[in-house]
Amino acid sequence: MTNNSKSHKGIIKVDYKNIRLDIFLCQQFDFLSRTKIKKIILSDKILVNNKQESPSFILKGNEEIKYDFSISSSSIDINPENIHLDIIYEDEYLVVINKPPGLVVHPGNGIDNGTLANALLYHFSNLSSINKTSPGIVHRLDKETSGVILVAKDDHTHWKLSEQFENRTVEKIYRAIVWGDINDSGNIKGNIIRDRKNRTKFKLGIGNKGKYSESKFKKIDYLAPLSYVEFYPKTGRTHQIRVHLESISHPIICDSTYGGGLKRIKSYHMKYNKILKLIINSINRVALHAYSIEIIHPKTLKKIKFISPIPDDFISILNILKENINAKN
Repeated sequence: MTNNSKSHKGIIKVDYKNIRLDIFLCQQFDFLSRTKIKKIILSDKILVNNKQESPSFILKGNEEIKYDFSISSSSIDINPENIHLDIIYEDEYLVVINKPPGLVVHPGNGIDNGTLANALLYHFSNLSSINKTSPGIVHRLDKETSGVILVAKDDHTHWKLSEQFENRTVEKIYRAIVWGDINDSGNIKGNIIRDRKNRTKFKLGIGNKGKYSESKFKKIDYLAPLSYVEFYPKTGRTHQIRVHLESISHPIICDSTYGGGLKRIKSYHMKYNKILKLIINSINRVALHAYSIEIIHPKTLKKIKFISPIPDDFISILNILKENINAKN
């Protein structure tokens, strides 16, 4: 048998008999779960003697298995760029970055430079290569969202971390500043679907369409007329927290896509006009921050938690609100 378990694409010569295809592959790639292996087999990523077979296919020995665990993507050449990175943690297997607001995670949609991916290629010689357009990047954050993001230095680490996200064992905490006086705590759930009127937007659907989503939240403080909130997403759908907050009429400030833009000032008493305009001008981005993430380290198998400090623009807004309240007392 010839195999390099660190590669995401290659050929294996089978030297076992009377063994299921999925079990055989689990033995060769111990960083992938049997569930993940089955999904890869069923997605045409595995060929036995150039034929697609089922996970339960019995190998007779001497077969040639072609495997491709890479994520299909358009061919994009990413140039390394000397962009400063705020590194929270680094070891032999992974890097944890404190992403600033405004930094796009990877190239695409007309953007081919100035991204986190460009910066990672400049600063690190070893990055996972599962996805050519996102070297090392395990999960995503929106452009305007700041905070903690994980980067894998090899494919084994990448798969192990991805598996934790898929199994929903990663514990994430977000912070947000939202319109109005939100409940002290709550749980928002429902299926998220794409908005037909705006294809870049999502919403909670009716019935069984879409993908299930769930988030719990706790109010940290109410500083009239805004709330400072902590979010605990159980799932990781696109724009999930933004969609959930809009659904309960407490969108994030400066999130014009989901009803949290400048126009919302009109729905508040005139006495808040000046301070709300000052706040919006002082942050000028969706006030969402990925505060912390807790994972099982792929190598040590110990729980480890990473925290991204509250950004300066959040602190500025909270101080403005507190000063305004104190001035009235």
